[in-house]
Amino acid sequence: MLPSFAANGFLPLGRYSLSVGEAEDMLVRAPEFQGSDTRQVLWDGLHNYLEPFFALEDLYADALDGRTLIHRVWLGGSFVSAKTDPGNIDATLLIDVEAERAVRGRPGSKWLTTAFQSRDNMLRKYGVSPVRVGYRPVGHVFRPERFTAEERTYFMERGVWDDWWQRCRLPGQADRSPSHESATPARGYLEVRL
Repeated sequence: MLPSFAANGFLPLGRYSLSVGEAEDMLVRAPEFQGSDTRQVLWDGLHNYLEPFFALEDLYADALDGRTLIHRVWLGGSFVSAKTDPGNIDATLLIDVEAERAVRGRPGSKWLTTAFQSRDNMLRKYGVSPVRVGYRPVGHVFRPERFTAEERTYFMERGVWDDWWQRCRLPGQADRSPSHESATPARGYLEVRL
């Protein structure tokens, strides 16, 4: 069952895991968004933004050995709200660093850098404001003293974006930056399985 927006226009607290089709049903095709001028265009832009990752996966399937470049996509912000016409899609892409290493340096792999180099360019071209988190599976999660520097960075970045997507900007707040006052979780976000 798809999550429903609460009275405040956001999802209830937490991270909700959905397939791409379920996310589209909820955020684009839902009856309450049939009058939207932006949702389908933005969703198409997200697909166009993700397509080069999929093309690299197809091109280098042997080198990837069953891995995917994108582990998950987290969607938050106004696109994951009851707002009829959001202005963009805020996305955190969890990029599998082992898969990324297998593809880097090969023809076409510059996209792995370009995709995150300028959020403003991606916003203009695709309507997507992307952030990269280097995903790595860690088996010893309860033994932080054994974490490598890369594993610590992964958990820190993952935690930062998990925290951010559950915050809401405060009404009347002139400075839209994260603040102590806005730190209390106030909404949920989506984790999209590709």
